[in-house]
Amino acid sequence: MTPVDVVELAQRLIRVPSPNPPGDEQAVASLVQDALRELGLPQATLIALDPRRPNLLLTVDLGPGGRHLVLSGHLDTKPVGDAPWTVDPWAADIDGDRLYGLGSADMKAAIAAMLLAAARVASSGLGRGRLSVLLTADEEDGAAYGAHHVASTAGLAADGVVIGEPGGLHTDFDRLHLVSRGIARLRLVATGRQGHSSLSGEPGTRNAGIDAARAVVAVADELALVTPPNNDRLLGWEPTTNTAMAFRGGVGYGVLPGVMAVDTEVRLLPGMRREEVEASFDRVTGELRRRTGAELRVEFDESPNDWLPPTSVASTHPLALAAAAAHEAALGSAPPLSVFPGTTDATWFATTAGIPTLPAVGPGLLRRCHGADEWVSVAAVRQSMDLYTHLASSFCGGGPDEAVTVDAGSAQER
Repeated sequence: MTPVDVVELAQRLIRVPSPNPPGDEQAVASLVQDALRELGLPQATLIALDPRRPNLLLTVDLGPGGRHLVLSGHLDTKPVGDAPWTVDPWAADIDGDRLYGLGSADMKAAIAAMLLAAARVASSGLGRGRLSVLLTADEEDGAAYGAHHVASTAGLAADGVVIGEPGGLHTDFDRLHLVSRGIARLRLVATGRQGHSSLSGEPGTRNAGIDAARAVVAVADELALVTPPNNDRLLGWEPTTNTAMAFRGGVGYGVLPGVMAVDTEVRLLPGMRREEVEASFDRVTGELRRRTGAELRVEFDESPNDWLPPTSVASTHPLALAAAAAHEAALGSAPPLSVFPGTTDATWFATTAGIPTLPAVGPGLLRRCHGADEWVSVAAVRQSMDLYTHLASSFCGGGPDEAVTVDAGSAQER
């Protein structure tokens, strides 16, 4: 069987566009099925709410006993948008240690490493446990066709999930993230009366756009959120508020807008409550109403995207211990425990399926994602293959103290 190189497989995945929106993962899913044949792995089961939005689930039975681990990644990427790329987003060019391309860090390189690691573990004779690779659609636009659907219908029955989101903040693998921040999606809505703009100086005339802008400034400057205690002293323990992400409303020149809504989000920590977040916004907008007479309200987005809960794994959980041990084995040291800044598919695996989930154990830096000239370190891609191999053998085999050693050079890769 022809050996498969992890970096070359990552390049092949990057070269198949899967931007979301609009959302269509069929071509990249087909490429994965071809790669499974090359690796001597069984074909993945297709799980799809819509045939254009396939999820792939591959499970390898390693032997009786042990634990069931799921390595998970998403097949879709953000669109290029208006980011000014200096390289072809789909060429997957390599320059020194940099593998460029849309989805290189978020997270097609991690998918390649997971597939190679699964082939290693499958051929290792581990003798205990089960290992699955779950590749989801629609992570970048709400997960209704992806992890949300899979977690609700597939009956994963796993003991742990590890997602390959880019875990580095300053350098590759410099954090072990136990928390996936949730997200509250809201809109600041100002209302007035649509009318002729030449009459804006008339008494009682309001411009909903100006009132919305004032609400944005007030939220940015004055909003105070209730932050739960950081009992585990994790790095990055703080919620963040992002407003003025998009203004929606108005007609254009000559017309005073009657309604203006502003997309706003809060990145949530475990323990934060919806009613407390809403009350914080109500305090700010209520004071602005009293000062200016503006008509303002706060609305949550439509379900299920209105409130995506945060998730956490205890530092003493076997999954966290196995991940720390895998970092030690593959990279030489275990990084400090942390909060992942973003929101991930952990929301669905942990809250819907009840499976402990690590949100971001993968190559790459979050700061390089969703923008121009995304890239991932070639060395880090190869290291992640070793990391997943050690993690799977440790966790599936029973625990860090019961790990079965898997040769880092075995299986169908080089």
